Amino acid sequence: MEPTQEQIKALVATLNKATLKEVITIETREVESLALIDSKFGGYPYVPKDGRIPRDSEGNPFFMVAQINCEQLPENNIYPKKGLLQFWIIDGDDLFGLDLQNPCSNAGKRILYFPKPTDGLSLDEVKLQYVLTEEYTPMTPYKELALTFTKREEGITLSDVNFDRLFTDMWNETFSDKIETIWDLPQETRELLGELLPEGAEHRIGGYPYFTQQDPREEDSPFTELLLQMDSDGDHIMWGTMGVANFFINKKDLQNCNFEEVLYNWDC
Repeated sequence: MEPTQEQIKALVATLNKATLKEVITIETREVESLALIDSKFGGYPYVPKDGRIPRDSEGNPFFMVAQINCEQLPENNIYPKKGLLQFWIIDGDDLFGLDLQNPCSNAGKRILYFPKPTDGLSLDEVKLQYVLTEEYTPMTPYKELALTFTKREEGITLSDVNFDRLFTDMWNETFSDKIETIWDLPQETRELLGELLPEGAEHRIGGYPYFTQQDPREEDSPFTELLLQMDSDGDHIMWGTMGVANFFINKKDLQNCNFEEVLYNWDC
């Protein structure tokens, strides 16, 4: 006998409860100007007094897509309690710095962490260094968006690489009609799951990811923590054609504030 909708809803509720993770969702708004140490998408970055805008081996500048001031986040167990975290991708690259063969490569992206940001360069001094091509960036260079953060808990998304295995195991433990994958289910059942499960298509820190295509990670991937997800909004941010970008990190590295090895992916 096929499970009823109510039984399927109960199963999904159990799965959600079993996979709950903290997530900080992010809303954006246009502003005239932000402080150099504020959280932002785009705009001008904080640069230490003795620091410089990151550049590749040929001297080409990177473009800062996001800066998170950890002290401006709601109380959470995801990010460091203090400091600034910056996300950079190489400027002028039509793949936005993505390395499909080695998504952890830092040749096209950089994650910089400043645990104790002190007085840095002035805005005028930053502008002298921060000169971009204004080509192939997911945001208009120098235009900044202010960020508003909201924390909640959420279960696994349909996009996550581990979803199929977790769901299939739970389904087979609960119901008599066994399946090997979610694709063995009738279309109407899969559509119901799509309605019941969180989609995750938004800007976010932590929780589970969303993809327009598929998760680039393997099931046993050590990159379990979603460091940042930036979605397209059709107005200010555009990853390809309404795509989404994700940055993943190993949990131990995140706890140790080691951001040297971060898996970067975007798809559309």
